[in-house]
Amino acid sequence: MKKKIVLVSFILLVVTGLFVFNSMGGFNEVQLEVLDRKDINLSGRHFKGIPQDEKLGIAFLEIEKIKNAHPEAALHTIYYTEPAGKLDTMEVFVGLESKWMDKNVGYDQVSFSGENVIIATIKAHRFVMPSPLKIKNKINDFAKDNNLPIPDVFIDQIIGPDEVNVIGIKLVK
Repeated sequence: MKKKIVLVSFILLVVTGLFVFNSMGGFNEVQLEVLDRKDINLSGRHFKGIPQDEKLGIAFLEIEKIKNAHPEAALHTIYYTEPAGKLDTMEVFVGLESKWMDKNVGYDQVSFSGENVIIATIKAHRFVMPSPLKIKNKINDFAKDNNLPIPDVFIDQIIGPDEVNVIGIKLVK
């Protein structure tokens, strides 16, 4: 009798978990598309340090405040070096398209230009989104399968709380 209760409870737990995972978008496919050409001009803050540094939080808050003043703007992040742990050094750029930023403030500028830019669109709750490494691998595999250049830079464009575009761009030299 106890085995049946445990088995039924386990099955209900698994079914509930799958239902919640699905309702949060966990089974949504990552959509991949190619743009012939993409120019990206961003203004924001560059940060290098440990993830707990308050300067990182301040940079995000500053850019988020500007973004909130322009609801059609999208937050962009570029992780040049991702930390493996809490005390590892990371390097990140956080910003918006330059057109949304005050030209009189000394923001850091980054610009990218590329052909055959690959954009991966992820629509899922952040708790069930694929990891950044999985998305990079999907973009790289898509590039190889379609004889496209392998991207050098990956830019996260945060559209909303449940939608992110990852832009893979091969730099034009």
